Amino acid sequence: MPAPEEDRDLLEHYVEASSASLAGHPQLLAPSEMLDQTAQFAYHPLVQQLGCYVLDDADTSDHHLLATRSPLAGCVLFLSHDGDTRAVFDSATSFLVVLQQAQASDQEVSDLHPALSPLAQDQAALGAFMHQLLDDQTLNEVVLALIPSLNLEDKDLLHRLVADDDFFLGEAVAMAIQKRPDQALLTMAQLAAAHAHPQVARAGKLAVQRIHQLV
Repeated sequence: MPAPEEDRDLLEHYVEASSASLAGHPQLLAPSEMLDQTAQFAYHPLVQQLGCYVLDDADTSDHHLLATRSPLAGCVLFLSHDGDTRAVFDSATSFLVVLQQAQASDQEVSDLHPALSPLAQDQAALGAFMHQLLDDQTLNEVVLALIPSLNLEDKDLLHRLVADDDFFLGEAVAMAIQKRPDQALLTMAQLAAAHAHPQVARAGKLAVQRIHQLV
């Protein structure tokens, strides 16, 4: 999969950094392998929308991806087959540092993922992108992966997500509030708690509890 012009600087920086610090790491893909593996994932919406490249192969169905396009350009995401797909590192450098730590301590990189996703630096661009994806109505898988990167200040976007027919979106918002509770989010948490779908309502009630615990 040839890299578009705007992707090349990020790719070259990553390849240079990984070659210098982790050459021969059993899970890290060599540049040619990275391109081959990425070509196999060309169908995936996340790869298509964020210009992602597959960085590793741990003999599982989970992979770390380097996003090369806005609104998460430069971030590393974790593509999880059975869990939550989200951004986990704010840069390829951070990913490589943790990869070294995991290797030194004989752990999986996923064991060292931060509990909170890095927030997108350009929240306006992230919000606009998510509205565009919601308008398309076929890319909710990507929207779900982006929710943990929101700073939760765009109430119109949050309301749209909670009210969407796809209850997974409302649940994801409530779970994000649980992780980043704030009094300013109480109304949104209560909206989720009153949701008709029990999965959203359950997550919303937990979000309300987390906010009340701040007092």
